[in-house]
Amino acid sequence: MTTDEDVLSRNPSYEHSLDQAAAANKPAEKLTGLMLAKEDRWIASLDLPEFARELKELGKELQAMEGKADVEHLHKIVRWSRTCTAFGVLTMAFGVNPLSIAALALGCMTRWTIVAHHVCHGGFDRLDTGGRYNRFTFGVGSLWRRCVDWLDWMLVEAWNVEHNQLHHYFLGEDKDPDLVERNLKLVRDLPKALLPLKYVLVAFMACTWKWYYYSPNTFKVLKLNQTRRTGQPTGFTETEEEAPCVLGSWMTPWYKKYFTNVEFFGRVLGPFFVGRFVLLPLLVAAVAAMCAVLLGAAPATYAKSAGYYSLINLVLGELATNAWAFLVVATNHCGDDLYRFEGHAAARSPSFYLRQTISSVNFATGTDTIDFVHGWLNYQIEHHLWPDLSMLSYQKAQPLVQAICKRHGVPYVKENVFWRLKKTVDIAVGNTSMRRFPVAYHLKEDVTM
Repeated sequence: MTTDEDVLSRNPSYEHSLDQAAAANKPAEKLTGLMLAKEDRWIASLDLPEFARELKELGKELQAMEGKADVEHLHKIVRWSRTCTAFGVLTMAFGVNPLSIAALALGCMTRWTIVAHHVCHGGFDRLDTGGRYNRFTFGVGSLWRRCVDWLDWMLVEAWNVEHNQLHHYFLGEDKDPDLVERNLKLVRDLPKALLPLKYVLVAFMACTWKWYYYSPNTFKVLKLNQTRRTGQPTGFTETEEEAPCVLGSWMTPWYKKYFTNVEFFGRVLGPFFVGRFVLLPLLVAAVAAMCAVLLGAAPATYAKSAGYYSLINLVLGELATNAWAFLVVATNHCGDDLYRFEGHAAARSPSFYLRQTISSVNFATGTDTIDFVHGWLNYQIEHHLWPDLSMLSYQKAQPLVQAICKRHGVPYVKENVFWRLKKTVDIAVGNTSMRRFPVAYHLKEDVTM
């Protein structure tokens, strides 16, 4: 049985836990039982520096193994994603159908969660991709590059700040912009009698969240970041900066605005909306009209039918890709078996590696097909440990990380994505809450309170 003296001898930084116990007139030998809940007792026996050392060494080994095979694998996944989109576009004029909707949804999601996600993290910067997949050029700098590389509801520069900087390096902390438990506090705080309404609200957000929440919130983060870099105060309190910015909130006159409506719609939402839901249906209608002329049929009738069906399939595909992305994105760091934290852990410190592990969850893994339909977000533990590795490296890393966690007694959560959806919804509606990592077991040299 591990005693507190064992913990202290292994890491003197835990000494302040014993000091707290002494201040409360509690015997040191009782500290573990008093300070830790049953599900947290693994913390007392963890050799955190050694755990982090093993993970750091593994990360270096994985990076050293990357090469031509990783680039070829990227190109294969890009082809899969483009094929989905192409199939959806080529079939969407022939009536509303689930195959076109699913293909459009999967193509849109995988271009974001697999291709753009890993490229924007620098996962291929070290490899020879002919400069095509580099984080410093991919989708940034101009509307043309955005359209060519990754056109979605989010501005690429805004995504890079919100996701790569804040979410990854403040995971589970108050400054994490993707903290579901905090972001949905208004829903959680509604009376229990309104539980059915809570579920309806979560379902609505799941089908609209990319443009309703993610687009304005990432742009807000970008604007705040740009203001800070000038050395000027943002004009907002810390609470206001951390609060989620959704489409409706900043359009109301009482809300302090981070940007103007014209700037947001013109620069962020507009390009994707016009390209996806205006120009693309018009293009399909024009092609249908030309085909009708060649066949001696009425071009107006063909154009109207093709344009109408295309627009309906695109709208339904948009709802589907939002829901699909919610299933594999929102569930990554949410559940009553994952941790939230007080204070900020220094990047790549032992506490940082621990937080990435115990505040993330994996889904089913193992093959490219499984990983593709999960948007490659089924390796969140490995991805958060080393954000700038290739997709292929995460497949190699998964069993090795799981073995390290087992050896050190660190929780490694890997469950079916639909079970994780239930756990996420339970957090969103207030049925359950995230675990809190005990402050007394922070490493003093790692964590700033």
